[in-house]
Amino acid sequence: DYTASAAEPATATAGDRVERVDIGGRKLQLLTRGEGSPTVVIEAGLGEPPIESGSWRAVLDAISRSNRSCIYDRAGLGKSDPPPKLPRTSRDVADDLDALLVKAGVPGPYLLVGHSWAGNHLRVFAGRHPEKVLGVVLVDSAHPDQDEKWTAVLPAPSPDEPESVRKIRELFATRADPATNPERIDFRASEAQVRAVGGLGDKPLVILSHSSKFRYDPGLPEDVSLKFEAVAQQLQADLKRLSSNSTLMQSLNGGHYL
Repeated sequence: DYTASAAEPATATAGDRVERVDIGGRKLQLLTRGEGSPTVVIEAGLGEPPIESGSWRAVLDAISRSNRSCIYDRAGLGKSDPPPKLPRTSRDVADDLDALLVKAGVPGPYLLVGHSWAGNHLRVFAGRHPEKVLGVVLVDSAHPDQDEKWTAVLPAPSPDEPESVRKIRELFATRADPATNPERIDFRASEAQVRAVGGLGDKPLVILSHSSKFRYDPGLPEDVSLKFEAVAQQLQADLKRLSSNSTLMQSLNGGHYL
């Protein structure tokens, strides 16, 4: 999940167009910068208001030299209005994004960039609007099978187990409850939607993965962390199957925020 310490506060940059766009009785905040096709649409990770956080500023600066780039705050984040109903699913997010791009007049085709859990949202978007999508970049993306796979490699519960193991087991058990995450996303319903939309055909897909040195929870025993990391890299490799034109690149030193 996003935390405020993950990024420095954003500063206004000349060339940014920031607007609150009405998508049908409520507004989402959108930042657009640069010109040129394809339009790069960035979907930030769970709970992050990226226009305020500034965590994508360097990426926007680089991309906008040659391409139009967009980033936005999902419903209920930053200066975007709250969603009309809770819990939310990846389909709700994908539908909001489509309405936002249409209402704001942002031209396609779109190169979609999704970080962490947002990778699931963009897979649903691409499945629902294939004609609008040129390609996809998944940045240390979530996988719909990750909680199940990670739970399977945890040791059996024991009275003297480390607190870190107990807590992460509880996390995977409770994430099915939308009340446990900042955007009230129904993980299980969303994961089912992701599986249902299938792959990307032959559209270009680039998968960027964190370094094998990275640890999701530094407090976990190293033997458990190594099992977690093995699963994580297996799942990143599995994402390659989404397209016949896919590339997987692993960072040498980067963590979850590549």
